[in-house]
Amino acid sequence: MKAGVKLKKKTFLWTGYDKRNIKTNGIIEAINIDLAKAQVERNGFKVLKIKKQPLELFPQRIKSEEVTLFSRQLATMSQAGVPIIRALDTIMESSNNKSFKKLLIQIKQSVESGNYFSDTLRNHPKYFDKLFCSLCAVGEESGTLDVMLDRVASHRESLHTIKKKVKKALTYPAMVIGVAILVTWILLNYAVPAFANIFISSGTPLPKITKITIDLSEFSQKYWWVLVSFIIVFIVGFKFSKKRYPKINVWQDYLLLKLPVIGKVIQKSSLARFARTLETTSAAGMPLLDALTTVANATGNTKYEKATLFIRDEVSKGRSMLYAASETGAFPGMMLQMISVGEESGQIEEMLANIAKIYEEDVDVLVTNLSSALEPVIMIVLGCIVGFLVVSMYIPMFKLGEAL
Repeated sequence: MKAGVKLKKKTFLWTGYDKRNIKTNGIIEAINIDLAKAQVERNGFKVLKIKKQPLELFPQRIKSEEVTLFSRQLATMSQAGVPIIRALDTIMESSNNKSFKKLLIQIKQSVESGNYFSDTLRNHPKYFDKLFCSLCAVGEESGTLDVMLDRVASHRESLHTIKKKVKKALTYPAMVIGVAILVTWILLNYAVPAFANIFISSGTPLPKITKITIDLSEFSQKYWWVLVSFIIVFIVGFKFSKKRYPKINVWQDYLLLKLPVIGKVIQKSSLARFARTLETTSAAGMPLLDALTTVANATGNTKYEKATLFIRDEVSKGRSMLYAASETGAFPGMMLQMISVGEESGQIEEMLANIAKIYEEDVDVLVTNLSSALEPVIMIVLGCIVGFLVVSMYIPMFKLGEAL
């Protein structure tokens, strides 16, 4: 074997008994099946059956919610005095996501090899952000990993709640548009053609509104695939462009902020995330410049990310955070006043927590109001569409009745 060649590990599924003679199963990574079996037995299990994991054509995606639940489970077990390795095993056994189990195996093997838990997490930036890794590093250095894991879990749960509210606000209008398009398509492709055949065969002159409806129906029946293809190409092209050209993300974020109601939801959620993340990092004792860098990545909007980085740069020059924040023009006066009071009283963490709570409640109210306001809008929009089509079809029928 050539020096320096690293053998690729494979994934194996095993079934066996633990030290209490309870049947269990798991997943492990090793170079070959013999080493995999030996490793499982070294961990105190009696192996009954072990096999290579079948190739997954469509591997399960690891969702952000699963990482949030993982942080809470790990925090709870750490506070109860359960070692990290044992905690990882327990979480692994309770998970049904094979991709997530594989990730936990990699983390466990790295920690067992003597690496720091925080350094191991940094090798998986797709799932563990800078804040998660930084707080775990602070916890390992100070011997308060259980406390820091609890802060990470609480922080992720707060952000997850905000994300759900914003997603709800954006999903509802999309559903309205989708329902309107679906109803229109069904009427144009199935209801209108049935009436159109009757009108055309009668030879009666058709009103302009009916001609427009029949033309739309014929176009929809002949070229529906063009519209569907255009939508698919647009969505795929837009996603590809977002990855290739970062300016498109900037444009999208600024555009969303200008939308009525939805823009307010996004703005207040970004402010809540700014305050909540800064409060968490400050409570953990993270240096302000490092904390602001972490906060910038957590705001969820380019405008506030740039504003936070501007604050960081100004603070590094010796200016106060309050002065720098007021210069950006991105933060409302009430928030600046509360930060000022917090800095003067030495209770900045409590004040940031209050700011986050205020904006989180505002987001909740806005989303609730949006849902309530859209219900009559849905009825009006669908009523107008259906009404237009019904009227355009019934006018010729009345004329046919008069002719008879």
